[in-house]
Amino acid sequence: MSKKISGFSKFTKAEKINWLTENYLNENPNAKSILEQYWNEDDGLQQLHDDFIENTITNFYLPFGVAPNFVINNKTYVLPMVIEESSVVAAASLVGKFWSTRGGFTTEVISTTKIGQIHFMYAGKKADLETYFNKNKTELLASTASITKNMEKRGGGILNIELKDKTDKIANYYQLHVTFETKDSMGANFINSCLEAMANAFKNEEIEVVMSILSNYVPECLVRAEVSCKIEDLGGENPEKFAEKFHQAVQIAEVEPYRAVTHNKGIMNGVDALVLATGNDFRAVEAGVHAYAARSGEYTSLSHCSIENGIFKFWIELPLALGTVGGLTGLHPMAKLSLEMLQKPSARELMQIMAAAGLAQNFAALRALTTKGIQHGHMKMHLQNILNQLGANDTEKVIIEKYFDTKTVSHSAVVKKLEELRAPKVNWVNFLNFESLKNTLTNLNVNTKPLFGKMNGQQMIEHLSFLMKVSNGKVNADFFVEDGKSARRKAFLNTDGELKVGFKAPMLSEEPIPAKFSTIKESINDLFFQIEAFQDHFKTAKNENHPFFGELDYEHWQKFHVKHFTHHFKQFGLV
Repeated sequence: MSKKISGFSKFTKAEKINWLTENYLNENPNAKSILEQYWNEDDGLQQLHDDFIENTITNFYLPFGVAPNFVINNKTYVLPMVIEESSVVAAASLVGKFWSTRGGFTTEVISTTKIGQIHFMYAGKKADLETYFNKNKTELLASTASITKNMEKRGGGILNIELKDKTDKIANYYQLHVTFETKDSMGANFINSCLEAMANAFKNEEIEVVMSILSNYVPECLVRAEVSCKIEDLGGENPEKFAEKFHQAVQIAEVEPYRAVTHNKGIMNGVDALVLATGNDFRAVEAGVHAYAARSGEYTSLSHCSIENGIFKFWIELPLALGTVGGLTGLHPMAKLSLEMLQKPSARELMQIMAAAGLAQNFAALRALTTKGIQHGHMKMHLQNILNQLGANDTEKVIIEKYFDTKTVSHSAVVKKLEELRAPKVNWVNFLNFESLKNTLTNLNVNTKPLFGKMNGQQMIEHLSFLMKVSNGKVNADFFVEDGKSARRKAFLNTDGELKVGFKAPMLSEEPIPAKFSTIKESINDLFFQIEAFQDHFKTAKNENHPFFGELDYEHWQKFHVKHFTHHFKQFGLV
């Protein structure tokens, strides 16, 4: 059956889901219910989300957290952050508080201009094109008057238009390079509308417009954030050493592209979380930031550090084209709430807040890397995700969190610890406690049916006695076990593992041995006699051979008997 479809966009949401589950999710019986459980119960709110994009079938949730105690230009903020990665919000919170007592973050907007371009082909003389451009420049601005009117009232608009010759790159290729100020709007639709209007006014029979589009590379929409303090105020056991290693880590990111990419990714953990929370375009921000990081021709660090005259200084410069009005910022209820939480910032203020968030994340990552290592803190935060994934209950979480308080977290280590907690606790039989043993054996008679195996109760008692005789030297278990095998097998006796059902020493027959004594009471008495003989025997003996484990000393024989008694007591439901 073909999985192609026509007219999918005209389907209702329910029809889209039915088609999807039938054709691509038919092996998952829960697929439809999973998709539907993420719908909002408020139909109006759900319709709002459905209209953001096309072919919507459900919502995709990401955690929305907050990082308090950010002091930026002497004003205190709480930062809304939308991100799925563990430790990001915690790291931001810790660093925000750390620098709040050391002067906070100092930020400034360096510039806010943005770029749009009209790309066109022209095969004539360059001088003629320049004349045509200069003659029509005023007309190009006039063509956008109806679009720029409201923007100009807010102090924005078109700042400049340049003709750029790119024929050294591509034959006949030129640009109109247009500079914009969009104030509190990110301005993508505004810029593109202006460019298209200008392109229509500019083109003629000799000028072929290829495309008109804004650029997400915004090196002139720049913001700086900085923290600084005396080196001794950094705290810790050796602040001078910490400052030195921190500085070296930044220097490495400045010269090594492989490190710089991960270094800058950590910065964007903070920036993107705020971009998402405020309904801005994180793809545009990411593209512009990373292009800026490579503006010299080699990808390098976005942050920088200096140590001069006993002062530690750490700063960042980022190109950030953001908006606080229009687009998703005015539609998404959570985006609007985020901006309200940030005390309704202008676009310039939002640039500064995001730069501080990026610098904070970078400081947190470098502090971890140069001290305990990045995984120590990250995996502690990731622990909750692992526990939730494994379905740990509240009690198990408390125990495991305490266990890993001083240990390195890894997925396999958490799984192992959880399995240990969930493993049935073995009620090991202390065969040397005669009183307890007698009380337990009173519940056994010759007719007691086993839960597994073929022996009756009395045969089981005499079987225990037989292995006791092997250990106290009365039965010669002359079975050779290679040293290598013996070492591997004896290791099991030192664990909490139980003897598996079906375990049988080589010298034993497949069928139960008939009872030697006439009553079960006599068999029990003999068992106690053999246990006493076992203890007496090892007052002088060193080792006795076991037909499976090889030569065992008193300690290992004792461990074997504990496992052996427990195994057979479980066989008859005695423990």
